[in-house]
Amino acid sequence: MKHGNKLVLLSVVAFAGGVLAGCNDTSKNSKGDGSDEKVDSVEVSAVQKVINEAQEMDEADLYKKAVDEINGKSFTVVANSSRMKDAFPAWVDYINKNYKTKLGLTSDFQAGFSTTQPKNNQIFNTIKGDVTGANHSISMTLIQDGSQISTKMIKTGYLLNYIPKEWKASGASEAADGHPLALQSLSKVFAYNSIGTAEGAFNNVFDFTMKDDGTPFSTQFMSPASEPVGANMLYMLTNPTYTKVVKEAYDNATDTQKKIIDAIIEEDNKTTFNCFGDKPKTVVAAYGASGIKAQIENAGLNADPNAKYALAWEFLFLKNYQVVTDDGPICTNLTQKSAAGAGGLLVYSKFRSITESDTVTLKDMRVAAYDNGYSGFGGYMYKHYLQVLSTSPYPWTSCAIIQFMTCHAEGFKPWGKDMGGYSANPQVQAKFDHSRDGYNEDGTTIDYPIKNDKGYDWWTKNEAGKGRLVLEDGAYCSSVATAMSDWISYLR
Repeated sequence: MKHGNKLVLLSVVAFAGGVLAGCNDTSKNSKGDGSDEKVDSVEVSAVQKVINEAQEMDEADLYKKAVDEINGKSFTVVANSSRMKDAFPAWVDYINKNYKTKLGLTSDFQAGFSTTQPKNNQIFNTIKGDVTGANHSISMTLIQDGSQISTKMIKTGYLLNYIPKEWKASGASEAADGHPLALQSLSKVFAYNSIGTAEGAFNNVFDFTMKDDGTPFSTQFMSPASEPVGANMLYMLTNPTYTKVVKEAYDNATDTQKKIIDAIIEEDNKTTFNCFGDKPKTVVAAYGASGIKAQIENAGLNADPNAKYALAWEFLFLKNYQVVTDDGPICTNLTQKSAAGAGGLLVYSKFRSITESDTVTLKDMRVAAYDNGYSGFGGYMYKHYLQVLSTSPYPWTSCAIIQFMTCHAEGFKPWGKDMGGYSANPQVQAKFDHSRDGYNEDGTTIDYPIKNDKGYDWWTKNEAGKGRLVLEDGAYCSSVATAMSDWISYLR
């Protein structure tokens, strides 16, 4: 199905009231080339018309449209998750088990499926190329990074939002998870290999930047340049909600840590600590000038007295973290018995498949925020969003798959089967409880403490003794990205 670019781009104006809050100006229409033009009349694209109809349909009627559209054909998705490959076949099975007779099918419903998972932030270019190209093969996307989705995908009209009727009725928060529609929230957590570590060795988020004596600690982490949701965490840390949390961590840091943090904030090159090796060095000589005072001005953070502590944590973290290309290798590295005392910030679910061996241990892995007395934030949380391409060849099927993934446990199972991922639909999430995954088979002892997921509510609660994850807000990230990105690049 092909549509002129003008119709595609105009369609987003009609939909602007329902996209990411604070990101769109409904009086303008982005042409995707950096300019905006006034729009006096709105013409809705064919794909948007399908979405408008689908949002009012019950499941059976929607599935009938989708089966008629895709039966015997092939559906293409571009995704930030490899698990997308399991969702489409699950929908086909669901249709054949529950709707074959109702839909009047005389034989099994069959449809092909393909998905690609672009690396290094290339998913946005892939979508843009498909929408603006002469031929359109991609129908929908599972995509992350709320900031770039807003600026690169929604404002340009490349992606359109669909909210299933059943999802709205589920008790899900449309304000928090509907614009754009979120499949799930995922947690990235601070974790460490506890072999040979003293109790409380990682009881403060500053411990993942330096040790008690002030010497640097290299937390394993994916570069924000290769996975921008990591940059979004750094953007969000400038929000007063989280600068306060970092200030509490500072208050509970060791005296030596506080002195280094203070010196970094003040850029006091007369303050001498044993930052590297045996010979005393000044903080600025060891780490370089932080530029925190200038960055507070540049980012407009003057009114927040706690902003300097958040920027100091970012400075130390960016200077000291160890770059690893992906969360899978980080998990592999941390669980080696030879990695005693190593720490990382990675997707929680990566620990799901580690098997004990002579060289590998999961029993000694710990989630830092689960330890009593931990101070600061326990990691961060981002989302996977489901969107329909504005040139989708199969828009009815796109809506049906999104409905299935967000409204049925079978549709969310590829992600919900492991700890660390939480459906935005509370009725679906209720089917997935991982609070006892770390127990042995008879449920009497805990073999793998790291697997006992305390759940979405615990992780998102912003109070002492809870997970206090830094929650991604695409609109906020977009508002500070320009001011923060240059400084982050300057540091690392």
